[in-house]
Amino acid sequence: MHSKLEIEYKVSLTLEQFNRLLEHYPNHNVIFQNNTYYDTTPSLKERGMACRIREINDQYYFTLKIKQEKGNTEIEFPIESNDLSLPSVQEVLNQYHINGLEEKGSLFTIRHLVEFEHAELCIDKNEYNDLVDYEVEYELKDSTVDTFNEFMTILNETQIPYIPNKRTKIQRCLETRRTS
Repeated sequence: MHSKLEIEYKVSLTLEQFNRLLEHYPNHNVIFQNNTYYDTTPSLKERGMACRIREINDQYYFTLKIKQEKGNTEIEFPIESNDLSLPSVQEVLNQYHINGLEEKGSLFTIRHLVEFEHAELCIDKNEYNDLVDYEVEYELKDSTVDTFNEFMTILNETQIPYIPNKRTKIQRCLETRRTS
């Protein structure tokens, strides 16, 4: 089980801005990932939490995010399948008194990843609930080394204004889902 402080900066993009970033960084890795989001009643959001299982190349990762004053504590580890009943998952859920999780939505991301010394630049196309959006995330590798100025340089070089995207992927997915 791995726990770290996640600090990231995010900006929503237009399709044109998305393409501009890809042209600016032609040497990137492409990762296809599917996120399945889970929630409880009342919502984990009310406790400052979010829960997902991410699939990348037939490998699964359980993640519990817990809001902090700056960033999120992210508890993440590989699991054998998309299954909340696995003992390792249940151990974390029990530790944080989380019961009654239900699948609430899924989001598919095509992630274009550019590695920097102290951060990862993620240029994302997200598909969920018959919608498509674009976003760039700048995630610090080490929460003690804040290279926000590097992110600002990237945005300035590609003529993208810094307008922080406060809505997370899980929020966008759950807020736009159709209820039957």
